[in-house]
Amino acid sequence: MLGELSLSPELFAIPSCGVVRACSRQLNSDGTQAELPCEIKVEYFARGSEAALSLANLTVPLQPYDGLAGYTLKTDLITDDLLIQTITTLQKENPADASRAVGKRIDEIFLPYLAPLEHTQAQVAQAARPGRHFRSVWKLCGETLLFSPGVAVRNWYRRWRGQYPVLILAHHLVCDRPHRMGISTEEFWHVARFLQRHYRIVSLAQAVELLGSGEVREPTAVLTFDDGYVDNFVSLRAVADEMGIPVALFIATQPVEMRREFQHDLAHGTRGALPLTWEQIHYWNLRGGEFGSHTRTHCDCASTERMKLEWELVGSKNDLECRLGKPVNFFAFPFGKHENISSDAAQMAMSVYSHLVSCFGGENLPGTAGNERRHRHLFRKNLYSSLWELELELQSVFDRVETMKGKFRRRRTEVASLPGRASIASAFESVEL
Repeated sequence: MLGELSLSPELFAIPSCGVVRACSRQLNSDGTQAELPCEIKVEYFARGSEAALSLANLTVPLQPYDGLAGYTLKTDLITDDLLIQTITTLQKENPADASRAVGKRIDEIFLPYLAPLEHTQAQVAQAARPGRHFRSVWKLCGETLLFSPGVAVRNWYRRWRGQYPVLILAHHLVCDRPHRMGISTEEFWHVARFLQRHYRIVSLAQAVELLGSGEVREPTAVLTFDDGYVDNFVSLRAVADEMGIPVALFIATQPVEMRREFQHDLAHGTRGALPLTWEQIHYWNLRGGEFGSHTRTHCDCASTERMKLEWELVGSKNDLECRLGKPVNFFAFPFGKHENISSDAAQMAMSVYSHLVSCFGGENLPGTAGNERRHRHLFRKNLYSSLWELELELQSVFDRVETMKGKFRRRRTEVASLPGRASIASAFESVEL
């Protein structure tokens, strides 16, 4: 039962075991934040009784970027999780023991997410949202007008042949507090709705199958998130569960194991952005989450030290497989650019994982059916909160702009000097499958 409804004795007598009720205080109807954060209560009424036994009580703090839709999605997800946990526990134990079991589950699953949020409550009033666009409106207008005709013709040709690319989008975390790599829950909800309206959203495993089949007959996208931030456990999962879309997470295992912040965040002065816990990863995995490796320490794979690379690449795979109890087939290079991947790292990763992903940009085009070698290295694009920029990225307009800039500036010598593309490509191709 959801909400603070007053039930008559006749209604209380209907259930064979009793009534579990969840209720919460939401945001104001005009979308503004209420003075108090949302409090979620789960109560149990034994059959025929109107006296409630409190089984769970949880407060979800307001965060600087919370809006009505995002905050509601998060509190609904937490309420659903608590209801399922409560009902499952009541089937096995008496109400008093169930209360202790649900409380323990809250401490394991939700407290690691909620605890860091307490430090951001003071910022609610003064926090300013980041700018909507990374690029100026004039640049976006110019790029749209310049490339739209060619994009339209190309897309018509791809639809006729059934040869759409599989577009893999990369991001880091969905959160409603300040973070340089974050997107708010509400913004991500709008992005996911846009993608679901115009693209088929699939998992990484489904993407590989589609590419190997040789036919992709509708625009297709994959959502991936790197590092493994704890905010994703509620904010990202709330949107994904509500919309029924798959997401893949690439986990750096040592911050999870040691329960400490990521080094690249500390280097930028960002504190309090903790990783997921193993309990949360296990919980998400049992509910359909897709997980891949991201090294142990989020190291730069430009290194040529084979012992270090083995410890990072092979070790992280072993860590995840031990915790998840299933094979881990996907690996994402930290930072993911050409200069961050040595040929030694590429060769080792290809020998350990069935598929690798980088942030080189570009499209993953279907090839000859059964030719799986071609699709072992998958390319990713950036996920933008602005739908305008996002669609230009998905249509590879930004890739074309960068190519044109490179030609105009005659930077071929500089590009060739990078320790990247040619050597990495040859490393990928040289590995015996």
